[in-house]
Amino acid sequence: MKKVLFVGLRAMGDMVLTLPVLRAVRDSCPESQTDFVVEPSLEVLFREEPLVRRVIPLPRSKAFSSRTEYFRVYADFLRSIRREHYDVVFDLFSRGPRSRLIVWYSGATRRVGIADHTTWLDRRIYTDRIQFPNALTQMYDQVLYLTGRLGYRTDFPQPRMTVDGENLRKALALTGKAKDEKDVYLVVFPGSGQKNKNWPVENWAELIRSIRKAGVPVVVMGGPLDREPFEDLRRSFGKEEDGVRWFLQSDLSVLKGILSMSRGVVGNDSGPLHMAQALGKRVVVLFGPGDHVSYRPFLGSFVRSGIFCSPCQSFVSRCPDNQCMKTIDVEKVLKTLEQEGLIP
Repeated sequence: MKKVLFVGLRAMGDMVLTLPVLRAVRDSCPESQTDFVVEPSLEVLFREEPLVRRVIPLPRSKAFSSRTEYFRVYADFLRSIRREHYDVVFDLFSRGPRSRLIVWYSGATRRVGIADHTTWLDRRIYTDRIQFPNALTQMYDQVLYLTGRLGYRTDFPQPRMTVDGENLRKALALTGKAKDEKDVYLVVFPGSGQKNKNWPVENWAELIRSIRKAGVPVVVMGGPLDREPFEDLRRSFGKEEDGVRWFLQSDLSVLKGILSMSRGVVGNDSGPLHMAQALGKRVVVLFGPGDHVSYRPFLGSFVRSGIFCSPCQSFVSRCPDNQCMKTIDVEKVLKTLEQEGLIP
């Protein structure tokens, strides 16, 4: 099977965990060509991965001035996939109509999906419907299982991302740090993109001050959806707080460079924590409503309070008061950072 397409329409954290499938295809069939359909915001990350031949961003309606233009572009997008004549297409998550349509329209000989739906439509769309064994709880193990069932090697399961000179150049331009300062600073992510997954700002402030007392410089980061917790935290510090730097930005290529030069990361359950691990950095992840089993760190540790309703996965709008995050103790996070060797 020389032409392979992976369809992964999820957020950054999920997509970082799919990276082992690239190695599985390359190690099994060195002559294979591997393409990836991703959300437009993640195009840059997959373009920087040398094992990907072609990155195909999913057209999104908000990027177009009219529905007519959007449907025209979407039809061209589907036709371009069909013209590739893929041997096999993997729907890595099989959760929505978009991925199902892409897989079906591809016309691939083998169309692989997850067998957690028992509809007549799925039986028409997928030639191979695969059910995960109960023992496979971690996300990257599950996506590798899909490829393994078709005979691909799965010897190296943990995600790994590529860092190139351009990532480092951009990061150094932003931070103003020299290359010999690598592995000095600890990165802190006070946001997560979802309010009820965030640890309270006052806890982050206490934690950062304790890290600074231990002599470790801190870089506080956030993306476009993290502006509120980022700015609230920043206001609790002086403008020229010694050893604490602040970067709110959206360039994932820059983020990759900054993480690769850090000593490690502490933050709420979010995509950048998965990225840091894929770059070989140890992390401490704070879990509340999120799934600490499927998304537990593979390079580092997690901290949670363990209250009875956690995890609940209702963090988008339903939880009235995220006690699962508020009751995580600062001292427990500090101790975990020490155990991971991220602070002395």
